Formats: sequence, structure tokens, C-alpha cells
Amino acid sequence: MTDRILIASNRGPIRFVEEEGEIVPRRSPGGLVTALTGLLQDRDGLWVAAAMTDADRSRAAASPDGRMEVAVDDAKYQLRLLAFDPEVYDRAYNTVSNRLLWFLHHYLWDVPRWPRFGGQSRISWDAYRSVNRTFAEALAEEAQDRTSTVLVQDYHLSLVPAQLRALSSGLRIAYFHHIPFAGPGYLRLVPTWMREELMDGLLQADLLGFQCERWADDFLFSARMLPDARVDVEGRTVSWRGRTARIGVYPIAIDPEQMREDAARPEVARCRRAVERWRGDRKLIVRVDRAELSKNVLRGFLAYEDLLLRSPEWRGRVSFLAHLNPSRTALEEYRVYTEQCVETAERINRELGSDEWEPIRVQMGDDFNEVLAAYALYDVLLVNPVFDGMNLVVKEGGLLNERGGAVVLSRNTGAIDELGDHVIAVDPLDIYATADALRTALEMPSDERGRRARALRATVAGRSPADWVEEQLADVE
Repeated sequence: MTDRILIASNRGPIRFVEEEGEIVPRRSPGGLVTALTGLLQDRDGLWVAAAMTDADRSRAAASPDGRMEVAVDDAKYQLRLLAFDPEVYDRAYNTVSNRLLWFLHHYLWDVPRWPRFGGQSRISWDAYRSVNRTFAEALAEEAQDRTSTVLVQDYHLSLVPAQLRALSSGLRIAYFHHIPFAGPGYLRLVPTWMREELMDGLLQADLLGFQCERWADDFLFSARMLPDARVDVEGRTVSWRGRTARIGVYPIAIDPEQMREDAARPEVARCRRAVERWRGDRKLIVRVDRAELSKNVLRGFLAYEDLLLRSPEWRGRVSFLAHLNPSRTALEEYRVYTEQCVETAERINRELGSDEWEPIRVQMGDDFNEVLAAYALYDVLLVNPVFDGMNLVVKEGGLLNERGGAVVLSRNTGAIDELGDHVIAVDPLDIYATADALRTALEMPSDERGRRARALRATVAGRSPADWVEEQLADVE
């Protein structure tokens, strides 16, 4: 019998929203849902996720154990939503996942001042452990009497592989880490008890997947800190507490067909006309990001300002369109950072702009039609995160751009491994060099721009979300 597939992630493939007094399902955005939806249909799959909103919790409460079948966009999803005590979930999601682990793996700590591991840290970690245990118990229950392969997704559920292994030792377990992984120097700052529980949680999986070789290597080097662990860096295995975990590299892909279909919608055409009116005959620099600390938006704006100051001939001849999607607004650090980004753009406009020319336009929100329009029209795409597990913006933009646009890409993205030959690579903290890279992109001869753009598009189109899933399944099964 073909294995049943169980998928576990913090955010599910369906989000429920209230419209006109009714709770209705909507497909969640993102490449993960695209990559795994087909697998769910083919393998009698079930997706286990957290009920994150009031509408989610209301819908989950109406179903036995949160189980339901939901049809959205011609696809049916077998779904189980897990409801948590709000305070416990807040500690697990915001305090541990989004503040501790995200900052750890993206090297975002202000080490002289933060973090401080005190009594509240242990209470929050207990909450994180509890949420992970609830996921593990639900997965073990769903796997009863069936041969199952479990695909655990990302850092929110780092402890699930070990907890699930203790409950159901015969399962095949694959875990995929979508973000970077902290190297041993940074991971050593985490208290020993927490670090070892985190690593043990992951190493009870049969297969650990990463976006690129650097993040896989960082995990392997970090595993060397575990007492008595046997780490084979070349063979990419770690033996620990009687089990051997295999470490694999599986760069996630986008769905080219779906992206092109989305970009052909009439709503996108209307957005394109609005962008073209605003741009006029000027060159267009675009960035698309969540307003997130690791995305390095502020330095991108400052690099653009440096370009205009050192190359005044570009004033009035180029405009910068930034689409920023507010992110993690429950955390003060994110609210302050977003305000700083907007204030910096406004200052640049005041000091360098004119009645005829707006140097930077920041559009806050989550309008995918506007994003698709911007992808098609950029002359330069700026993608300069401090660290990024992969970065799908560069892939989406490279696929859809129609102007032979050049790409400026951070060396600290997973995408640089695939696309490095077709982009202008930059060190993300170097504002001066990023400004130079923007000027190089703007002034690049059209034949070279076209050659790079075609090669980037072919590379992106040559790999699908199904490839990403099937490679992992082949290795774990």
C-alpha cells in the first residue's frame, strides 16, 4: 500500500475569514501550499495545522477533533486544525518562534543587550514544547493503523520529530527547515539545555532538508557540539542517540504555470497601467518584501539614496517602487522597524525629490495584483536580505519580468546558489557597494541584461514545486 502522507505546519493551506456574517475558507498564500497541494490529493493526505485566528478556532470547534474536508479553488483538503490556549500559543508563536528562533537563525540578536534567558524564557519554552507535543500527538493519532510518511515543516515545529518518534517509532519522518540555520558560533549563545533539546528534536527525523548547502553545512557543524554525536560532513549524516539522520538539500521552487496565469488577470493589467503612469519614462527599481527585519529594507533605501547622491545624473531618471507587506505587527521590533523604513523613504523624497519626481513610493499592504504588475515592469529588482533561507521574490520576478530587468541579489540568500551567475551579487550590509550595484544594473548594456534575464528565467522555469516534494519523498521513503 502506498504510504499515507501527513503534513504538519504552523499555518495551514486554508485560512478561514468572516464575510457578511459567514465563515468562509480561503486558500493560504505561499509556495509551500502550492508545493504540497498536489501531493495531498494524490496520497490521501491530511494537513495538520494550528487554528491561528478566531475564525479558524470557530471552524475547528464545529468539527470533531478539528477534522474537516474543505474545498477551495477546485481542490479538496483533508485538514485538522489544532486549537490552543491563546496565552500558550502566543508564547510559543510570538515569543519563541518569531522572536527567539527567527532571530537566532537570521543572526538578528543585539547580543550586548538581548536576548536574556531568565525564568520567563523557560515558561515560554514550556509553551513551545507543549504546542509541539500537541502536533506530535495529533500526527501519531492520525497515523494509527496506516503506513505513513510525515512531512514536518519549519522552525515552529522543531521539537515535533523527537516527540513524534517517542509516540510512534515506526513512522518515516522528514523535516524541512525553510529558513537559514544558525552556525555553531551563534548557536552556542543559546543555553545548553535549550540547544540540545532543539537539536535532538530535529535529529529524530529520518531526513532533514535545507534550502541550500550552506544552511545544511551550518546544521552539520552545529551538530558537532552535541556530546557523542557522530557527524559525517561529507556524507551529510548525523548519528545521535541510536539513530542516524540524513541531511539533504532541496531548493524550493515556484509554480511557473500558476504564476503566469495569475499575471494574466485583468486586475493585474489595471495595476500595470497605474505603475506605468507613475514611472513615466524613468527607469524603475522594484523591491517586494514583508516589512521584516531580516529583509534589510532600510539599508536598501539608504543605498538608493547613496546612488542619487554620488550619481546625481540619475536624479529624475529613476524611481523606486517598494511593496512592503506588514509583518508580525504584534512585536514591537517590527512596528518600529517598519516606521523607520517609511520615515527614511519620506525623508529621501523631501530632500531629493521635486514636484515632478517622487524618488521612492512605498506601498504598504498585501495586494498580489500590484506585486505581479511590478514584477513585469522592473528595470532593476533589489533583493538584499541580511539572511534568507531561499527568497522566492527573485524567482517570481525573474520569471515574470518583461523588460530584461537586472537583479541585485544578496550573497546571503539560498537563491544565490542557483541564480548567482545571472545576477549582480552584493554583500547586504555594504550600502556603498549596493549603491554601486544599483548603478551597474541601471547602466548595464541591453544585450547583457537580456542574456542574464533569459538565463534566470530558464533556471527558474526548469524546476517545479512537485520536484521539490518528490526529491524529499524519494530520499525518506
